[in-house]
Amino acid sequence: MSQLVQQFENANLSINADVTYIKPAKLHNDSVFILYDVYNKGSHLGGKLNITIDQSVTTMPINSNEDKLMSFLNSQEQLHMDWLSRMGYRLNLLMQECLNFRMQYIWRDQWSLGDITGGALGDLISEATELSSTPFVISAGRISHLFPIMELSQFRSVCIFRTPHNAGIEAGVFLEPFKLSVWLTFAGILVCSGVLLWCTFRVECRWTQYYLDYQPSVLTSCLISFGAACIQGSHLVPNSTGGRLGFVAVMLISFLMYNYYTSIVVSSLLNSPVRSNIKSIQQLADSSLDVGLEDIPFNRVYLKTAGREDVYNLRRRKVEQHDPMRIWFSAEEGMLKVRDKQGYVFISEGTIAYTFVDKYFMPHEICELNEIPFRPESSVYALIHINSTYKELLKQTQLRMLETGILKKFRRLYSKSKSPCYSNNYVISVGMEYAAPLFIALLISFFASLLVLIIELSWSPLQELAHLVNKQNLYIQYINLNAEHLEEHLINAKLDKLAVFLDLNCNKSDELLHLANMQQLYNDHYHWLIYDRYLNATQLRERFADASLQLNTELTYVKPNLNQSSFMLYDLYNKAKHLGAKLNITIDQQIECNDQQCQVKRYLSELHKTTRLQQRKLLTGLTLKLSAVINALPMDAPEHDIKEFLGSIDNIHLDTYGRFGYQTRQELMTMLDCNFSYIFRDRWTSSELTGGLIADLLNGTVDVAGSAFLYTSGRAKYFKPLTWYCSFRSVCMFRNPHSAGAELRATEFLQPFSWTVWFMFAAVLLLSGCLLWLTFRLERKKLSSSGDMKASLLTSCLISFGAACIQGAWLLPRSTGGRMVFYALMLTCFLMYNYYTSVVVSTLLGTPPKSNIKSIQQLADSNLEVSVEPTPYTKIYVETSDMPDVRSLYLNKIVNSKRDPKRMWLPTEKGVILVRNVPGFVYIAEAATAYVFVRKHYLPHEICELNEILLREETSAQTLVLKTSSFAELFKLNELRLLETGVHFKHYRYWVRTKLHCYQSNVVAAVGMDSAGPLFLLLFCAYMGCLLVLGLELLWHRRKQAHH
Repeated sequence: MSQLVQQFENANLSINADVTYIKPAKLHNDSVFILYDVYNKGSHLGGKLNITIDQSVTTMPINSNEDKLMSFLNSQEQLHMDWLSRMGYRLNLLMQECLNFRMQYIWRDQWSLGDITGGALGDLISEATELSSTPFVISAGRISHLFPIMELSQFRSVCIFRTPHNAGIEAGVFLEPFKLSVWLTFAGILVCSGVLLWCTFRVECRWTQYYLDYQPSVLTSCLISFGAACIQGSHLVPNSTGGRLGFVAVMLISFLMYNYYTSIVVSSLLNSPVRSNIKSIQQLADSSLDVGLEDIPFNRVYLKTAGREDVYNLRRRKVEQHDPMRIWFSAEEGMLKVRDKQGYVFISEGTIAYTFVDKYFMPHEICELNEIPFRPESSVYALIHINSTYKELLKQTQLRMLETGILKKFRRLYSKSKSPCYSNNYVISVGMEYAAPLFIALLISFFASLLVLIIELSWSPLQELAHLVNKQNLYIQYINLNAEHLEEHLINAKLDKLAVFLDLNCNKSDELLHLANMQQLYNDHYHWLIYDRYLNATQLRERFADASLQLNTELTYVKPNLNQSSFMLYDLYNKAKHLGAKLNITIDQQIECNDQQCQVKRYLSELHKTTRLQQRKLLTGLTLKLSAVINALPMDAPEHDIKEFLGSIDNIHLDTYGRFGYQTRQELMTMLDCNFSYIFRDRWTSSELTGGLIADLLNGTVDVAGSAFLYTSGRAKYFKPLTWYCSFRSVCMFRNPHSAGAELRATEFLQPFSWTVWFMFAAVLLLSGCLLWLTFRLERKKLSSSGDMKASLLTSCLISFGAACIQGAWLLPRSTGGRMVFYALMLTCFLMYNYYTSVVVSTLLGTPPKSNIKSIQQLADSNLEVSVEPTPYTKIYVETSDMPDVRSLYLNKIVNSKRDPKRMWLPTEKGVILVRNVPGFVYIAEAATAYVFVRKHYLPHEICELNEILLREETSAQTLVLKTSSFAELFKLNELRLLETGVHFKHYRYWVRTKLHCYQSNVVAAVGMDSAGPLFLLLFCAYMGCLLVLGLELLWHRRKQAHH
């Protein structure tokens, strides 16, 4: 770049010069270049050379070979480049396989030019294409032309920077939790509290005639205050209420300070990561931190057009006033700057930024990262033209991908939200920014006391005002239900609760009741207050006997007396008219009214004691319809045999979820005091909304299903989730090899310390040996100390090495200084020895080693033998899944395998036993059935050796009912009661065995030859080395004798 400046600095460039400078980008892909615009506004007027970064281009133009473009979109390299388009492209390929159609491609180099024009978006709106590989953000202008099929991912733009390193734990660590200003402030508060306590004692003695055994001095009072700060209590407490409140305030502040102190010391010692106080764009703009931006069009446009004051301040202070060459970088260059310079801020798209974080950052550097949203996070959706005939078909297909976990897999592959923090190595120092709230809280408490006092004094006028407002009905809005506003205000009302007052003596009252009956308006969204001055019990029954009243109906019928000063209220409902239930009319209460108010005269029943739902919680005498799934028995089996099987508790691996649902529904039936009539099906669903149990629920054939379902966006339109029911997991399980040290490397006994520590320790031992040798020489010459032998340099180093091995020494210095040297050496070796043994023991007694195979793709590429449970769901998923890793597993381990097909598809029990007997054998099964046999056949240490890989993402099933069901709230409350009391979890734990625990006492730490071998080899080499040295020593001695 400096060469460019030299060449063009004195060139006769003008303001309309069209010069583009091309520079290869510092990426692994040599086909990417960065373009710069070079011009001078007026060289003859003294203008300066201007070099502005423009854009990043690739040597793969839009008119490149189509195979080359498709190869890029389908590749697994540099996933951060065009990640949204590549994810959409991969999903379209899977949709193409599912629907068996062909695709013709139109290539564009931009998403759009405007809100609804240009690029790939313009092709969709003009119906030039049916699909787009790129998802888009939904806007008001686009929603009238395009239909969102499904949310694919999130678009995030973030400001990311590292927190500067803390100085670490120093000698003053127990003073570091608070800054000096905090300590001084706290000391001042304690002194003031001591003086106030002394004054309190004196006032009590003089004015309240309260005498202590002795009168505390100022020093004693301050000592009491200091004792409170140390959580020591006090043997002297003021007698007056005011004095005790002051003492309570001191104790409370001291308690909070004590908790701050201990929490921060512990967090410092446990290495909690430190975060920056900069949490917003405005704070970033006001800070002294350097800022860089990713050189993409979005960032440039958003900086200029955001319309936000904080973004404007950021652009004015951090971008416009600096050299563009130091502001705009590629994502890789920017993230390297973030890593190398603490406090440097780089603004980039989240997925691209965290791709390079995973690539270049160390774990402790990841823990130091701070993130500020540059713009609000937005969802991007797969779109199709609103008039397209394929939208429902494509929606169902993509929802199926969502259910099977395909979309989640691609999100994990292409989209990165945040890198996890694995290590914590920092000290937290609490400054006034943390402690100030304590002192402010004390001040606020005094002002709050004054405020409460003022409110208390003015409480009576406020009560009078509230009574006046309530009396004048200022909180109520009245709407006339005339013919032209009837549908708007009554049928299509958007309110959660709408009260309707109806006088039956009106001319059109029967018409309105008929409309409410036809539109199913007798539900919990409406409260009906029906007034009839000529109430006749027979007419009342006739009028509402055939009405569509429900269990959740809120209908109050009012009958006045002759002079209309007293009114009788009746509660009307029907628990289940479609099941043959009868109209229920219950008298409630009598009220009296005058011109000012109405009040209850007497209660005529117990309705006022509980809610309506509690009064109607029992469905005694009713028979609800329930559908259940059965696969273990034929569908034409007698109903008695099917019920007996569903109610049994043996062989829980057969129809696990069907029997689990059936038995929990028996508990529900007991709580409702009703009966069930059963419809048996052989499947849950055929598609998202058709077939099996889901179809029975949707068309109203049954009131409740015997099993739970996955709650999807398609089902959300018709169904309402009540409670969590269970989890559903399919797993690949296998055991580790027999040796617990199979995963330990050969250098395990050298791993407790890094090579730097080992070399430093060896240097310390060598230096100590030299110091000991010099000590022995000085003692012999200067102190006239004579021993039995003269220690050589080699002997001194051997003594030093023996101290490192905790072997003591047979020869010690006689001088005090020499012994201090030896003492320092022994102390250092003792600490090193304890560190070493602690790390080795914690490694052997820690979590049992697990296999390096963590994914389905790694399993497919391994040499492990695989078998599959032949249940319909598992078998169909393995054979037909469009997931690349599952497909690869099926081809490598089943289709192209030369094993006997009978060994590939094994019953659950046989497969689990093979996993136990053959370490490394992999069995794919549903967790609830597989772990039944693991519990039955495995020993505790064998359970600890199990590895588990999810075949598909674990999902939660929910209890679903129709949104229009009148039983929804009743079912929900009863199922919540089952969850609260543990009844549901009792059945869940029995039927669904998701995981067996590995306890520490079950792990046998056996060190194999793969770990201990290097020790014996080292010992053998040491002996050989000693023999070699001895031989050389003998030869040297004989040579000296020959010379003499």
